Amino acid sequence: MIRARTAAGLAACIALMGTSVPTLALAEQTPIKKLMGDNFSGLQTILISLITSNYEAVPAQANVIHEHAVELADMAPAGPSADRQAFLSYAYNLDAHALDIKSIVELLIQHDKERAQPRLATDHLRGALAAHYGGMVTMCVACHNRFRQTVIP
Repeated sequence: MIRARTAAGLAACIALMGTSVPTLALAEQTPIKKLMGDNFSGLQTILISLITSNYEAVPAQANVIHEHAVELADMAPAGPSADRQAFLSYAYNLDAHALDIKSIVELLIQHDKERAQPRLATDHLRGALAAHYGGMVTMCVACHNRFRQTVIP
């Protein structure tokens, strides 16, 4: 329950930040506002799925976030630098969390279909899913805080 509340709080922070995030100079392939809208929508879908234990929509949303992480890795600042390493670290961690979320959700979908008894809220897979969701949101916030061009008032 604590993880779900933490995830909900992090999602609320993203909601407040996501509406006014300025353009990132490095984004050239896809407009950053579209990326942010797609990713924020995906994070909301994953959070609702986490809370309701209805995971059918999560694999597609995890793919969207995975694709964003791959795009981010391609947009890293050129040359060896601390900024490049940090940027790539955020992108690779986001990617790992998205892929882990997809894997866990696929297991949960199969697990829930096969179980004769009601779902258990304390299932270890659901806890792992919540932890990866929190890690994914943390990567988003950390990267946006470090690489945002201007401070949001």
